[in-house]
Amino acid sequence: MKIKEIINPSDIQDAYEQLVSRKNATLMGGGIFLRLQRRTIPFVIDLSNLGLNSIEITSTGFTIGAMVTLRQIETNASIPDGLRACVRQIAGVAVRNMATVGGSVMGRYPFSDVLTALVSLNATLHFHKKGAVPIAQFADNGLDEPDILLNICVPKVKNSLFAVYKPVYTDFSLVNLSISKEEKYTISMGATPKHATSITVESLSDSHAVLDQFDFETDRRASAEYRRALAKVLLEDAFEEAKVWK
Repeated sequence: MKIKEIINPSDIQDAYEQLVSRKNATLMGGGIFLRLQRRTIPFVIDLSNLGLNSIEITSTGFTIGAMVTLRQIETNASIPDGLRACVRQIAGVAVRNMATVGGSVMGRYPFSDVLTALVSLNATLHFHKKGAVPIAQFADNGLDEPDILLNICVPKVKNSLFAVYKPVYTDFSLVNLSISKEEKYTISMGATPKHATSITVESLSDSHAVLDQFDFETDRRASAEYRRALAKVLLEDAFEEAKVWK
């Protein structure tokens, strides 16, 4: 990666104006995927000086700044188990110290463990211009115009979990799932190989019926049949784990 020009604004409005006024502008959070690209980037807006790197815990849930690193989430005991578990299985500590939750979400990567966990937690994204957007809506449609993610709000849940299959620990997921419980259960499934989708159920009594509500496809990494078989095992194990929830 080569960068021709980079700015590090300290004001969110200034950053936004630069973003919409420059057609070739690229936002940089942790910059993990940008570093892997073999291209020259004309203009980069570094978001690291905007004060978006804190986690706020409240009685009704928590708010994660877009520049919070995956390592910050992993080591915060107040964060729900499902979200902490999903970041714990992403690459190594060095990567998690750089990768941000905002970058993980905004990429809308189909294999994203973070996106799958946040969808099951019914998170809401807050953008500078557009305001609040449910994460499931964003996962489906993205944004219709450039914007800057400020934070992610997640309502309080009683329990949550995350499960994944990766051929190698540092690889991308072949299939992942997350379950959260408040009054009902929200189950999300990702890397199918599409991005995460979710369903809500009253109970976890029938894993076969739940599995039938998700679609699996074939790509160069795995067949639809193989992904479905993996998901079946992950679901059955997750249902067993969730039996102890109160």
